[in-house]
Amino acid sequence: MHTNTLFHEEAYEILKNTILFRELKEETLKGLLSECEEVYWKKADTLNHEIGMKHLYIIVSGRLKITHIDPETGRSLALFLKGEGDIFDVFSLLDGKEHIVFPVVMDHMSVLRIPLQRAREWIEEHPEFNRAFLPYLGEKMRELEAFGTSMVFHDTTTRLANLILKHTEHCKEKEEDHYPVKLIHNLSHESLAELIGSVRSVVSTQMHKLKEEGTIISKRGHLAVANLEKLMKKCDLFHH
Repeated sequence: MHTNTLFHEEAYEILKNTILFRELKEETLKGLLSECEEVYWKKADTLNHEIGMKHLYIIVSGRLKITHIDPETGRSLALFLKGEGDIFDVFSLLDGKEHIVFPVVMDHMSVLRIPLQRAREWIEEHPEFNRAFLPYLGEKMRELEAFGTSMVFHDTTTRLANLILKHTEHCKEKEEDHYPVKLIHNLSHESLAELIGSVRSVVSTQMHKLKEEGTIISKRGHLAVANLEKLMKKCDLFHH
């Protein structure tokens, strides 16, 4: 298998700081990367839903939206937006069964791939990886649980506020007059709608209200949070 040494070195520098891989020893992570090959996807590339049946993909850079599409209405729902350090497809990795989702390439992406069976063997051979892998799976399960309960119990305004808050870097100091938003900062209103189970027109209206009242800053396709307390109130975090 042809490998690009420079690409693997760059991938190591990125992945060693991500949740799933940061606890691995240098030689362990580099050993995994040496068994992977690099793949490049262009923005808006159409990916076959069966790619997750053959390989495990590790995202080095760029974003991948994982969607379900209703064949009758054409309406789509995005369950995950994956970024650097995330893997795809976890479901096929765990049970080897077909998982019909439609991956959408949101940016130019650099990805590592390894045959699915070899990925399973690698996990068995390196129990230290499980110490990071199991909490990672737990986090994704909690995201699905939060998504499901929010769809049932929250209105669109609350779901949108929760989505923005989830990706707001509020643990860091404000940058000038705002808190930066990661991963979803430049998504279209249509993509934001897919992530909260709504439609573009409704999200556009809610985004305009959030902007007008000074909760967010949204200009030239870039999103940031201006008033964190207002945003948190819309998430019902201050409810008694």
